[in-house]
Amino acid sequence: MLLVLEFEMEKMEKIKPIVLLHDEFTDSELATSLNLCYNCSTCSTICPVALQTEGNFNPRSIILLSNFGYEERLVIDLKPNVWDCSMCELCQEACPEGVNLHEVFIKIKNASASYLNIPKSYTSETNQVYLFGKAVPSQPVIEKRREQLGLPKSPSTDVEEIKKLMGMTPVEKILEDIENLEKLAEEK
Repeated sequence: MLLVLEFEMEKMEKIKPIVLLHDEFTDSELATSLNLCYNCSTCSTICPVALQTEGNFNPRSIILLSNFGYEERLVIDLKPNVWDCSMCELCQEACPEGVNLHEVFIKIKNASASYLNIPKSYTSETNQVYLFGKAVPSQPVIEKRREQLGLPKSPSTDVEEIKKLMGMTPVEKILEDIENLEKLAEEK
């Protein structure tokens, strides 16, 4: 049984994430959900990010591209950039057909991450959380301001616990691979 499992894992590693994503969008329960979309734009009109970016981020266009097989554009080109989604799920809650937009966006982000194609702002923030347990580490100036505002001291963070939790995910490897890519780019 273990040998079969190892063989399947080797086979899976050779399959490109875009191919897996395409399969997910064409032959799965998620595909059934995607096919329900009739382009009413409800998702885009309620999306706070779409409103803030004046339509530069558009959930409807991501669903359209997912439906029509443009996974490479979504994963490699990041056009539109699914990483701009705040994952608030308002689009999904408002969708009259119940399209699982949230799951589509997660699948695209995961496929993108497997190519190490993650915007720098996300990897640097994730690295901060990994190193300090917070996206914005506590500093004397922050503590002084909190005191002036009558707020309690910032709660301490168990960084080792955060690292242990993050160690249960591929985040360490992704951060390491991205750091190596950045070093290679600097050398060239």
